[in-house]
Amino acid sequence: MKDKRIRLDDLERHVPFEVPDGYFDKLPAIIQARIPATPERRPWVSWSWQRSAALAAAMSLIIALVWFTYPQQQGPLGSERLSQVSNEAILEYLADENISYYDLSENNAVQTAFDTDSTVMNYLDGLDRDFLRNQLSDDILLDETI
Repeated sequence: MKDKRIRLDDLERHVPFEVPDGYFDKLPAIIQARIPATPERRPWVSWSWQRSAALAAAMSLIIALVWFTYPQQQGPLGSERLSQVSNEAILEYLADENISYYDLSENNAVQTAFDTDSTVMNYLDGLDRDFLRNQLSDDILLDETI
């Protein structure tokens, strides 16, 4: 049984299926009878007045949301408005926002203002000498710890 081979010539040949007489002659007529004569043309979207009203309401809502939520651009403030702000109000604002002189010195506009020696001297004229010494010694101590 191990070496027994099956040969196709040795197999019995018979077709298990039977086709009725004239089946393939009648098949095209059967298929044509099942297909409708003209296909139904269905629109992609059926439109109605309800859809039109819903679309108009949705577009109105979108336009209203954009109108009320779109940020308005503010133009530049004139120098006359800024000159009306007192120094105390500016210092109070800086204290409330926790902005130090060091934070301001990182700003390019402030740094360019201190480029000239006269600006630095005018700034340092109002400060106490002991305060300056304390600030310098604190900076030196910080630099040594780093």
